[in-house]
Amino acid sequence: MTISMGRVRAFSASALLCSCGMSVCAQTLFFTEVSDQTGIVVNQETPVDMPMRLVMAGGAVGDFNSDGWQDLFVLSGGVEPDHLFINNGDGTFTDRAAEWGVALAHFGVAATCADFNGDGWMDISVSSMGPSAGLPSAGQNMLYRNNGDGTFTDVAVSAGVAMRVQAPDSFATAFGDYDNDGDLDMFSTAYTLAHQGNRLWRNNGDETFTDVTAIAGLDAMIPESASGYVPSFIDLDMDGALDIILIGDHGTSMVFKGNSSGTFSNFTSSVSRLNTANGMGLAIGDLNGDGRLDFYISSIYFSFLQTSGNLLFIQQANGTFQERARLSGVNQCGYSWGVLMVDLDHDGLEDLVATKNADGTPTQIFKDLGGVQFVDISGPCGFNHFDGGRGLVNFDYDNDGDEDIVVFTNNGRIGVWRNDLFGDDINSLRVNLDTSARPTLAPEGYHSVVRLSHGGATHMQVIDGATNHCSSGEHGAHFGLGADTAADWVRVEWRDGTSTTVADVAANQVLTVRAPFHPGDFNGDDLLDLSDITDFVAAFNARSPSADLNGDGLHSLNDLSTFVRWYLGL
Repeated sequence: MTISMGRVRAFSASALLCSCGMSVCAQTLFFTEVSDQTGIVVNQETPVDMPMRLVMAGGAVGDFNSDGWQDLFVLSGGVEPDHLFINNGDGTFTDRAAEWGVALAHFGVAATCADFNGDGWMDISVSSMGPSAGLPSAGQNMLYRNNGDGTFTDVAVSAGVAMRVQAPDSFATAFGDYDNDGDLDMFSTAYTLAHQGNRLWRNNGDETFTDVTAIAGLDAMIPESASGYVPSFIDLDMDGALDIILIGDHGTSMVFKGNSSGTFSNFTSSVSRLNTANGMGLAIGDLNGDGRLDFYISSIYFSFLQTSGNLLFIQQANGTFQERARLSGVNQCGYSWGVLMVDLDHDGLEDLVATKNADGTPTQIFKDLGGVQFVDISGPCGFNHFDGGRGLVNFDYDNDGDEDIVVFTNNGRIGVWRNDLFGDDINSLRVNLDTSARPTLAPEGYHSVVRLSHGGATHMQVIDGATNHCSSGEHGAHFGLGADTAADWVRVEWRDGTSTTVADVAANQVLTVRAPFHPGDFNGDDLLDLSDITDFVAAFNARSPSADLNGDGLHSLNDLSTFVRWYLGL
C-alpha cells in the first residue's frame, strides 16, 4: 500500500523552525489538535472512590478489523463506558464499542494490544478493578479475544488471567515470546506492596496461561516493595533470550536478563541510577545509531526536591547502561508520565516525547540533534497540551506516513494530535511483519529486529509491542528517510536466527515483510524447490543485499553455507 505524501497545508507563522530555531531546515514539524475532527472525543473521568485515580488514563492502538487502518481503544475511567474507535479511512473514526462488546463502565487502568492466540486478529488485554457500579475488587481483569467478525469475547477467566494479583490494583500487561515457542506470553504488573503483584504468565497455546513467576526465578528477585507500572519484554543484549524491564515507582524499577533456560537473572545493577527513579513510563530504541538498544523512562523532577527527573539510559559496548538524561537535555520534565521515542520529522533521528501533570507547562517534544543531544521544540511545533497527560501513543492514523500522537488525559479531554509535517525532505517507510506462514515465530514478528540502510547510514528498530504508561502504541517499525526516496535494503532478523532482506525499497509506503514458511524458501513462493537455489545463486552473484544472509555487508562462503543450512533445515 503506497502512502501519499503530497499533503501540504498552510500554517501560521508559529510553525516556523522546529529545528531548534538556529537554521532553516528541509522539514517543518507542526501539530494540530484534531479530536473533534476525528470524532475521538473522550473526557476521561475516574470515580472519586477509585484507588490511584490520579495516575491513570490510557488506551491501545490496533488494527482490529485488519483493514490496513489503525484503530484506537480508549479506557474512559469508569464514569462512562469504554470506547472503541474504528478508523473510517478518511481521517475520522466511529465508536463501535457497544456493537463489538467492549462498552463497559469499569475501573479501567491500562490496555495492551497483541494477538495472544495467533489467529491473525488483534486482541486486547485490560487491567481493571471491576465494574464502576461497585467497589474496586481483585480478579476483574479482562482479556478480549477478537473473534474476527466485529466482536470481542472476554476470555480472561477461562484463560486464567482474570486474577493477576490478590488485590484490586492490577496495573498493566506486556506480551512477548520469552520461551521462543511461537506464542505470546505475558508479564503483568501491580502497584500493590504485595509480592504477588508482578507476575510472568506462560502461554500454553490453547488460550490459557500458567503463572510461572517462581519457575522463572522472578519470585525470588522481585521484592515485596516493587510498585510496578510498566512491563516490557525486550532482548536488550540481542543474545536471543528475551529480557524484562519492570518500571516501578519509589525506586523499584528493575531489569531482568533472560537466560537460555527460560529463567532470568537480576541485571538491575548494570543500569546506572535506575534505582533513583519514580518510574512511570518507558520508551525503547537505538538513540545514537550504534546498533544497541537504549531506553528512556519518566520520573519526577522538581528543583527543590531530591528527585531523579526523567532518565535516559545509553547502552555501552559491554552491555551496561550509562545514564545521561541531564547531559542530553531531557531530564527536567516536571511530574512526567508517558514517554515516546519516535522520528517525528523524518530526519533519521529518534525524537523523544514526555507527558506531564497539569502544572502550567505542556507535554514536551524533544528534537534529536544528533550525538544524543536534544532540544525542546514543543512550542514552535504547536504541541500545546497543558492538561494532565498520562498514557501516550504514536500511530499514523491517517496513513500519510508521519506519526501522529494521542495523549490520554487524566480526568480531562483526550488529545489527538495530527502530525502535519511538510517540506522537501520528509520521506519515510513503515515496515510491518507477517509471520502467519511460520507458526514457530510469534505473531507480527514480535521482537524481530528490523534494520534499514539508506544514504550510507543504517538504522534499527525492534518490534516490541510499544507498552507505555497505561497504554500501548503502534506495533510496526517506522523510519524517517529524509531526502532519500528509497532504502538500499530492509533486513528483518527473525527470532529463530534466520533473516529476510528486501533490496531497493521505495519510500513512502507500508512494506509488509513476510517470513517464508521455511527459511530455505528464498524467493517466498511457498515452495521449497530448485528455484530457491537458482534464485539465491543469482542474487549472490549479483551481490544483492538479499543474499547477504548474515548481514555483514559481504558475499562470502559464510552466506553460502548459511543458505545450505537453512535450505536443509539444519
